[in-house]
Amino acid sequence: MRKMHPKGATPAAARAAARRRPVGLAPLRGFAAAARQLSFTLAAGELHLTQSSISRQIAALERQVGKPLFVRGTRALQLTEDGARLYAATRTALAAVDRAVDEIRGVDAAPRVTVATYASFASLWLVPRLAAFQREHPEIEIRIDAGDRFVDLGAAGVDLALRRCRPEAAPRDGLRDGLRLHLEEMTPALEPALLERSGVALEQPADLPRLPLLELGDGLPTADVSRWQRWFDFAGVASAAPAGRLYFTYIDQSVQAAVRGQGVVLARSPFLDDLLGSGTLVAPFARLRMPTGAAYYLVENPARRERPAVVAFRDWVLAEFRRGPQRLT
Repeated sequence: MRKMHPKGATPAAARAAARRRPVGLAPLRGFAAAARQLSFTLAAGELHLTQSSISRQIAALERQVGKPLFVRGTRALQLTEDGARLYAATRTALAAVDRAVDEIRGVDAAPRVTVATYASFASLWLVPRLAAFQREHPEIEIRIDAGDRFVDLGAAGVDLALRRCRPEAAPRDGLRDGLRLHLEEMTPALEPALLERSGVALEQPADLPRLPLLELGDGLPTADVSRWQRWFDFAGVASAAPAGRLYFTYIDQSVQAAVRGQGVVLARSPFLDDLLGSGTLVAPFARLRMPTGAAYYLVENPARRERPAVVAFRDWVLAEFRRGPQRLT
C-alpha cells in the first residue's frame, strides 16, 4: 500500500518538515555524553543507560537531523563536521539548562564546580585525582566538560578551564592572566615488558626505531610538536625507518597503547611524570626532555571565581601541581 502524504506535500517536503520538528532532550543528552567521551559505552555508564539505548538515541537523532553525527570506526568514535557543530551548540545549551535548574533549586542544592578541559587531560590527569578532592570536599559536585575546543566560560556556565597553549596565546579573562601551571616537555616512554619481549637494547636514542613508534594523526592541533622526527632532531638522531608506526587520534589513546606494550610513545608532561612515578612506563632517555613550547593554564570565570566551591577546587588544582606526580588516589 502506497504511503499517503499530507495534501500537496511531496515526499521531500514531508521529510523536510519532519526534520524541522524539535528533537527531544534525552537524545541530545545521550549525544552530548557520547561526543564528550567519544564512546557509546562510556556515555551509557555516565547516564546510567545501556549501550544499546545510547546507540538508539544517536541513530534517532541522526535520522531527525538528516546527517551522520559520528564516524564509527572499529575501535574509535569520531565526530563528523556536522556532529562537532551540533555538539558545540548542545554543550552550551545543556549547560544553560543545568545552570537554570541549579538556580531554581536554590540554596539546598549541592555546590557544583564545572570544569572545562580537553579530553586527554581529563582522562590522564584530572579524573585519576578526583577521588582525592572528593574525600576532602564530599559536599562539592564536580562536572567535567571535556572537549578539544575552547569554550566561552561565561556563555557556557563554566567555572574554571584547564587549557594548554603557547605562552604568547595565554588566555585572559579580562581581569588577569590565566594561572600558569606547568611547562610541557616530551620524551620517549614505553612499557617495561616491551623491552623484555622485543630483546631490543636501548643504549642510545638511535635504537628507538627498532621498536614500533606511536604517533598522533596529522589532523590534531598538537600533531606537529608530537612528531617523532622533531624529537629525533632534538636528540641529534639521523632519520631511520621504524619497525612500525601506529597512528592515533587522541593523546590518551597513544598513551594507553604504550601502556599495553604496543610501542614507544612520545609522552608529555605532566602525564609522563605520573606514568613514570607509578612504574607503568619507563623513559629510557629521561634526561632528553624536549620542551614543546606549550604550557598549561588555569582560567577562571570572573563572575564565579569567588564562590567557595570554586575557590576550593582552584586551590586544590594548584596544590596538586605543586605536589607533583603519583597523587592518584
